[in-house]
Amino acid sequence: MIAWKGKARRLALAVLFTWGLLELLLRLTAPYLGPRVSTELFRSYSIERGGIYFLDPLHSIQFMWPNRHTRCMVNGYAWSNDTDERGLRNPRDCASDILVFGDSFLYGHGVELADSAVDILRRKYGWKVYNMARQGDSIYQQYTLFRLYFDILKPRHLILCPFANDFQDIEQVRSPQEQLQPMEFKPDYVDEVRSAMHSPEARTPRGNWFTTSYAYRLVAMLGRKDKADGGFQPPANEAVREERFQRQGYFYALLFQDLVTRARAAGCTVDVVYMDTAENRDAYWSVEQERIGKYFAWLCARSRVPFYSTRELLQGHPEYLLPHDGHLSPLGNQAFAALVARECPKTWASK
Repeated sequence: MIAWKGKARRLALAVLFTWGLLELLLRLTAPYLGPRVSTELFRSYSIERGGIYFLDPLHSIQFMWPNRHTRCMVNGYAWSNDTDERGLRNPRDCASDILVFGDSFLYGHGVELADSAVDILRRKYGWKVYNMARQGDSIYQQYTLFRLYFDILKPRHLILCPFANDFQDIEQVRSPQEQLQPMEFKPDYVDEVRSAMHSPEARTPRGNWFTTSYAYRLVAMLGRKDKADGGFQPPANEAVREERFQRQGYFYALLFQDLVTRARAAGCTVDVVYMDTAENRDAYWSVEQERIGKYFAWLCARSRVPFYSTRELLQGHPEYLLPHDGHLSPLGNQAFAALVARECPKTWASK
């Protein structure tokens, strides 16, 4: 019995030593293990410990941790995520004459702050611009941020930068009934979100000390290697695709029009710059980008909102996109900032 206990103790120590050695090795080499592995080890876009988000579970909205520095790595690209007191990627004491809403393209995925489009607008063009964009955001998050901070920041201009996957994002977090009768229009919605985002439940990272282990994350990733990733699946047929499109478009239009109405009532202009990468990675995505681009153009025309698209800007310019990722490269961010700085102010003087 004593001999058995001694062997078990030595075995346990050997396992712990091996695990610890693997953990140290992975943390030292994670940035060099290839895009897929490094993304999984860092888990930057997560609500786990070490991720940049926490979750309001009542409204399915993620918020970035305020006043926090995080080193991110996704798809082989590394950058620093430094947030202000509102959990947004801006310098301290940033002016807010102009608010920019969007997703990862405007957040600055894959590049340092100085190479992001909004910061280029700030430094090169002298704009007093505040970045409300976050990775993964679509209309319901952007509308919520607008309602939370518009009256506080008091901007003169608002620029909304949608992307084609905004519609599929809606489908994943709002039921068909919630798309037809948005919870965002409940009288106490903003107060509910404000309370939820400061609650202990929301501000408790998911997982535990064990799930922060790079060795655990590597083992978990290997265990999922041959399984479906559970991501977006295109509709099975055109009838389902059209039904979803009409419903999602209805939801988007409701929130968009309310945002525009509230902004204009406060004397604030609204512009839309559609992020069309002109990327043809598959037939479905190619059609979807054009289809949703036409929808946004129609929506803006109906609401008399200036509409711009990046399709011609980005088409034929692979250097404007990060290889093997698809987000804007430093050059792409410069080109996008130049487009916005040139076009959007044309209508502001008449407002």
